[in-house]
Amino acid sequence: MPVEDPTSIPIDPTAVGSARDGVVDNWRISLSSPDIDHDDRAAVDRVLCSGRLAGGPATEQLEQLASDTFGRPTVACSSGTAGLILALRALGVSGGEVITPALGFIATAHAIRAVGATPRFCDVDPETLCAGVEQLDAAWSDDVSAVIPVDLLGVQVPIDAIVEWAKHHDVPVIEDACEALGSRHGDSPCGAAADAAVFGFYPNKIITMGEGGLVSCRDPSLADRVRQLANQGRTAAGFSFEGEGYNFRLTEMQAALGASQWLRLDALIERRQHLADLYLERIEAIPGVVAAPTPTISGEGDRRSWFAFVVLLEDGRWRDPLREAMAEHGIETGLYFPSIATFAPYDEAPSAALPVTDQISPRMLALPLHPRLKPAQIDDVVATLEESLGRIRLEA
Repeated sequence: MPVEDPTSIPIDPTAVGSARDGVVDNWRISLSSPDIDHDDRAAVDRVLCSGRLAGGPATEQLEQLASDTFGRPTVACSSGTAGLILALRALGVSGGEVITPALGFIATAHAIRAVGATPRFCDVDPETLCAGVEQLDAAWSDDVSAVIPVDLLGVQVPIDAIVEWAKHHDVPVIEDACEALGSRHGDSPCGAAADAAVFGFYPNKIITMGEGGLVSCRDPSLADRVRQLANQGRTAAGFSFEGEGYNFRLTEMQAALGASQWLRLDALIERRQHLADLYLERIEAIPGVVAAPTPTISGEGDRRSWFAFVVLLEDGRWRDPLREAMAEHGIETGLYFPSIATFAPYDEAPSAALPVTDQISPRMLALPLHPRLKPAQIDDVVATLEESLGRIRLEA
């Protein structure tokens, strides 16, 4: 019996649902949606017909595509979180403190703690919402064993400056690039400068494998160590194990989907850029809300990959009633991102002062953005936002 194409399933426009684990449930306009085409399905089908479901040519193809993009060896793994753990372990981080921004997804802090280290939170630059040298320096302590700057919302950190700063302090840099695949400064793609850079492929990312990750490594020896750790400590040849490890392998089905989508990476980013431009034009005229800081793309070849489109409300107290109002119209919104330092596992973790994070995080609201979004839907989202926010402001 053929599997029904999920993109053809009619959705009741009056229904309001929720998105859990990347599955959209009855939203009229969803926050995110993977773009799966015929070639993607055919690639996965070829793997299923081959009988080789793990450790095969699809994984090799994906790793080669990534290595060609980043200009250095890259290893596939089961998720972005797994990639962060592998990078930390491969670089010898097993204790001390790891500086990372409080503004971002909690997985970064989880990975740090998973290897026996302690997250030490830093603030972000108000112009980029990413941590730079100034913020890392303000959070420095003598116990720091590594730093993990995070490329937030598709904006790449000033990685070259961070790498130079880290050399002075003799600590490795792991770039959490899970939200910025395809971003670049000039001829340098995101993921090409740090000791290791980690990418994730959850369904809301630029391209998806359902789940999955990649670790871009500074040299072949580090890549070999990452690969060994991801495969139960097994060496490249034979049934031999030289150390402990994990089952952080990627399946061939995931790799085939990822490799197929990789071939459309530029087109998918261009589509997101076009949709983001439409939002920027329309949001500008609405009182009480502005687009989150958008760094100027001025250099030749510079590109932002627009993982999400986030607005900042003038008053964070408006956010919950605004989300409820949008949901009543069948429009899904997201919280990108609460401060990690406010969550129970990390509310007592060491931290620098976080004035920017504390001021901006409660005001952040993510609007729908994905390649399947239509300009008319953006008009709908913006009109609903303007009407709902206007009413909320009058009632406040």
